[in-house]
Amino acid sequence: MTPPLTAKLELALFAAYLAILVWAPLPFASSRIWAGALLALLVVLVLVGWLALYLLGYVQLNSQVWRYGKLPLALLVLVQLWVFFQIQYLPPVMVEALSPQAFAWRMGEGWLSLSLDREYTRYYLLRGCAFTAGFFLTMALVNTHNRLKLLLQVLVFSGTCQAAYGAFMVLSGLEYGFFVEKYAGQGVATGTFVNRNHLAGYLVMCLSAGIGLLLSQLAGDRPGGWRNRLRWWLQLMLSPKIRLRLYLAVMVVALVLTRARMGNIAFFTGLGFAGALAVLSGRRFSWRAVVFLASLLVVDMLILGKWFGFDQLVERLEQTHPAEEARVWSNSYTINYVNDFAVTGSGGGSFYGVFPNYQAPDLDGFHLHAHNDYLEFAAELGIPAALVLVCVVGLALWSAFRVQRLRQTALYRGTGFAVTMTVVWAALHSTTDFNLQIPANALTFVTILALAFVCRGLPGPGQPEMISK
Repeated sequence: MTPPLTAKLELALFAAYLAILVWAPLPFASSRIWAGALLALLVVLVLVGWLALYLLGYVQLNSQVWRYGKLPLALLVLVQLWVFFQIQYLPPVMVEALSPQAFAWRMGEGWLSLSLDREYTRYYLLRGCAFTAGFFLTMALVNTHNRLKLLLQVLVFSGTCQAAYGAFMVLSGLEYGFFVEKYAGQGVATGTFVNRNHLAGYLVMCLSAGIGLLLSQLAGDRPGGWRNRLRWWLQLMLSPKIRLRLYLAVMVVALVLTRARMGNIAFFTGLGFAGALAVLSGRRFSWRAVVFLASLLVVDMLILGKWFGFDQLVERLEQTHPAEEARVWSNSYTINYVNDFAVTGSGGGSFYGVFPNYQAPDLDGFHLHAHNDYLEFAAELGIPAALVLVCVVGLALWSAFRVQRLRQTALYRGTGFAVTMTVVWAALHSTTDFNLQIPANALTFVTILALAFVCRGLPGPGQPEMISK
């Protein structure tokens, strides 16, 4: 196989993965079983294609990216192996020793599994393998400066499309989701998602990518002389920077229209934390970065948001009383659930079937997920496996900090900002919702996490790169 053909095949795989990232949120955020299975199939096909090229010796991993990314990847694989172990039939005495509660609830004789819902745990494993594959593919395929920039641009494109569609549905009154009339979330922006909180989470991740991308383009001094400055301003007004700034404004408007309380709070907090870290970690104080980040708060949220119902969001926040929120006080029932399956979990994806055994009469309705990602991971996988996932996120946050502290390439530093903001958002929003149980958000999340290790290992622009042979 000739080198040009090999490069084209690898580029095709990269393009296919970008297309998957755009597709993932479209069919109800891939939260339906058929959509989640299709998403997993698409990701695995790209992985198989890359592995085929690798085994034939046509492509290789960047050794520095692999150096930083192999530990978090190994931890993700370890979690999938644990989920695989949960669905294996084991001797009853072994199940009783590992999970007394799971043993007590099983009826009949013969070997048993740790999972109380083997069928759904198999599906959970399929999705988990797809997310792990997505993490790996990001490290393998994002092997140049330009590809990193293109991936961030694709996330901005997808987020802008979701934002524009969601805002149009609210403002026009059509209220359609993914080719069907909305049956939930009417009057607020949901895009092609079912739940407004999950659209808010997706928008924050795409905003993180866009803000990081725009921060990387703020470098450069203004020319002297009024003529040169006038020419510079005219070029700026026609440049991609302005278009990107408008895309961010559209996403902020849609974020306000979701009326998602914690989604907006997490956006503000993530922006503030990541912005402060970016300014402090720089070797030179950047007023441009400070002014740009401040403009997101003042111009977008207070001015644009005022036109599109920011006051309604504020009113909803003022009327919030945590003690009266079912998603908050119901956590005590989930904690009882976790206590009974603290070590081994009840099986990936089994929450919907197990939680009714702990659900008190005063908590109405059917709960497919816990309104707390931390508790759901702990309940289904066990606390040790949940802590492994926390370690993966922690490693990504540390790598993002190192990138902003040590790398001089503006795009890498901007991407480090995006990773930091995304992690802070997830840390906060996960306390009141289940964004990471939604396939589209989970795949986008692990992709952004992987970028922290990519930026730490990739060479700077113009330096030798390890790509296709």
